[in-house]
Amino acid sequence: MQVVNQYEVAEGQRPNRYDVTILVNGLPLVHIELKKRGVDIKEAFNQINRYNRESFWSGSGLFEYVQLFVISNGTYTKYYSNTTRFSHIKEQSQTVAKKGKRTSNSFEFTSWWADANNRPITDLMDFGRTFFAKHTLLNILCRYCVFTTDKLLLAMRPYQIVATERILGRINVANNYKSYGTIDAGGFIWHTTGSGKTLTSFKTAQLASKLSFINKVLFVVDRKDLDYQTMKEYDKFEKGAANSNTSTSILKKQLGNPAANIIITTIQKLSILIKKEKNHLVFNQSIIIIFDECHRSQFGGMHTAITKAFKKYFLFGFTGTPIFPKCQ
Repeated sequence: MQVVNQYEVAEGQRPNRYDVTILVNGLPLVHIELKKRGVDIKEAFNQINRYNRESFWSGSGLFEYVQLFVISNGTYTKYYSNTTRFSHIKEQSQTVAKKGKRTSNSFEFTSWWADANNRPITDLMDFGRTFFAKHTLLNILCRYCVFTTDKLLLAMRPYQIVATERILGRINVANNYKSYGTIDAGGFIWHTTGSGKTLTSFKTAQLASKLSFINKVLFVVDRKDLDYQTMKEYDKFEKGAANSNTSTSILKKQLGNPAANIIITTIQKLSILIKKEKNHLVFNQSIIIIFDECHRSQFGGMHTAITKAFKKYFLFGFTGTPIFPKCQ
């Protein structure tokens, strides 16, 4: 991969030259569309769509290879994946042909860039210094984009990236200081409903399972229907990436299978296994346990049994409704 980054701009003015090109085998992966200050940023979004309709190479040009688009009017700057552009154009043509219902494949599907505290970075100068930093952009392109089985490219939002990075950081630090099996080797992630919690958990599980010192990643749900639903969602992100189970005996086999790196199960099946299999080898391995809707399951006897059985666990909970001590 070759990275070419040229950035020349006068302070407070629209850039007269602004080229950021990521080349993989000579193909550009990022395109930036700029408008003058004062012009609605939607015009930059619409301009990219017009390129597809009006350019002589429409349908077979370089835009088909672009992974991310960046649009800005200097004051406001956003990014989005090529799938959003493609789906929006396809939807528009279908809507013209027959009055169909619109989806979210439009400008509303673009994303603000933000810092680690989720404060938006909208100004073009600030956006350029952070988003186009070489390692940041390469991480977004290579680690934090998901190409689904439906051939849709999903670019993760900043808070999803931060959540994943902080989990991975906590795991690495806990392993280095051998604090696994303690409160320092875990935490909770607060994602509100509709904010992409499943995608964040999938990417976290995928990247964490590739850590050299991790044996398994368990994604634990509290209901059987969520077990099936989560498996379907994970399969959309990457077919066969995770393993589900319909019984405790299957879960037992998966936990003993070195090839089963990511396992989705229910807390009930996990609790039964802990009671029946006191000496399973997995209890002494390095295990990451991710609980979905942890505010409903991480208390009482089940939680105690799980934390007692596993010796080297890294425990994280995802929730849309955190329960803080002051609220109890």
